[in-house]
Amino acid sequence: MATPAAAFAQIATDCEAEGLTPKNGEKIGAEIAKAFNVQPDEVGIMRVEKANLVFVYPSKLHNVGSIPLNTTGSVAARCAQSKRAEILNNFAQAKHTSIFESVDLKNKQHAIGEKAEHPLIQKLISVPVVGPAGVLGVIEVCRKGTSAPTSGPDFMPADMQKLVMIAGSLLKCFAK
Repeated sequence: MATPAAAFAQIATDCEAEGLTPKNGEKIGAEIAKAFNVQPDEVGIMRVEKANLVFVYPSKLHNVGSIPLNTTGSVAARCAQSKRAEILNNFAQAKHTSIFESVDLKNKQHAIGEKAEHPLIQKLISVPVVGPAGVLGVIEVCRKGTSAPTSGPDFMPADMQKLVMIAGSLLKCFAK
């Protein structure tokens, strides 16, 4: 069985020619979800386009909008601007842009009149993808739940280091 690092290196090699397409985003998102034992909808992959972060994965968020890099209420924008990874185990209490959180990513059918309930992001790791030319994107892993305790264990510094390593191994996907 391939190690997680080998799996990401293989994905990076596979997507180097095409770049970060939605199909490659699906592969990367699924592999990151496995590596962190989270659901696929608890992974976000954004690429810098002009002065904005644009979602590549989950693909449902691609057409919702983009995040200007100078947005003050966005953890992803702050991560890209500072070029620093962050762990927020109290994310639900932190001031943040929540428009993307309101999108139902589960594809669950709701009865007419039924309110769509979905868990909120409680804990988050945000890591910049940095190349020689600067920040190329941001990768985020979160834990969702109705409260912090129900969302799972806190992220630890070792989790952040693992995501930093993954972002580095995927650099050539973002460079296209």
